[in-house]
Amino acid sequence: MGFSLATFNVRDLFDDVRPHVIGQLDRDGFNIWAQRRARTLYGRKLEAVAAMVARADADVVALQEVEGQVVLEALRGVVAPYGYTAAVVGAQDERGISCGVLSRLPVQSSEVHGVGELAFPVFAEGDQRPFSGRLRSRRGVLEVNVTLPDGGALCLLVVHLKSARALPRLDAAGNPLEAEGHYGAAEGAARAVVVRLAEALQVRSLVEARLMRDSRAQLAVLGDFNDTPGSVVLRSIAGELAEPPRGRGSDLEAATVLEAGVLFHCARSVPAEARYTIVYRGVGQQVDHVLVSRALWRRFRGARILNEYLKDGQAEGREDVESDHAPLVATFA
Repeated sequence: MGFSLATFNVRDLFDDVRPHVIGQLDRDGFNIWAQRRARTLYGRKLEAVAAMVARADADVVALQEVEGQVVLEALRGVVAPYGYTAAVVGAQDERGISCGVLSRLPVQSSEVHGVGELAFPVFAEGDQRPFSGRLRSRRGVLEVNVTLPDGGALCLLVVHLKSARALPRLDAAGNPLEAEGHYGAAEGAARAVVVRLAEALQVRSLVEARLMRDSRAQLAVLGDFNDTPGSVVLRSIAGELAEPPRGRGSDLEAATVLEAGVLFHCARSVPAEARYTIVYRGVGQQVDHVLVSRALWRRFRGARILNEYLKDGQAEGREDVESDHAPLVATFA
């Protein structure tokens, strides 16, 4: 029996209750008008997200930017007619957003990995860890294990990596400093890349731990990676950077182990001209991904991206209920 997986960054799915209110309608107080507007927007947002979930028609949907369990359960209630019986939410960051999963398939277990300090590689043995205490993961990685229609097990690692938004330099008290000029902007971008790379290493360590236990495990890493397929972030998570040894005996065994750890890009089956999940300043980019293990790749049948009506994330006049991401759906036998 076949099944399908989807990932969708819904963009700021907050409710109408403080401390995190949809549309930031509480930023200048929260008067009666703002409360009524928030209630209306929240209802429209749930309907808009539910409509996209219905269009995706996937057995398991990984979501990003959901406020928490209460909001995810509210969404599950709206999409219940489509067969979604389980809702699992991950850790909430300082902005109030979390990763979550809606599933038609039975959920066996779930946990959140790696909330807290992130490690970064040293350059020489004996070096202190760079950026000690500075790199932190707020959302971590949400692991959800489900039972497939054929009785097999599927492990999902749902991610939402650091955005490309620049990180400011902090003063001695930990307060952000304003970036000055092009160099300051470049510094901020570099800090953001470092955090995203550290998160990628964290995800890769989880992938390798699972596949070392069982090289035939059915595994998918899916979510908003905030980076494109050719980036070092994607290639790190997918296991595309290691050079396989050449030779005989133990070298061939090592090469086999490396190959077993490679993840495959489901979206590559989508025609190149349609292979984008956001539009930024008029240019389509793919930052949402579904990467799968070799065992799951053998069952892969195709992918689609629901981007026909996607608007530019920087465009004026966008409704608050619309997401700036398109769902990516992958189908398996």
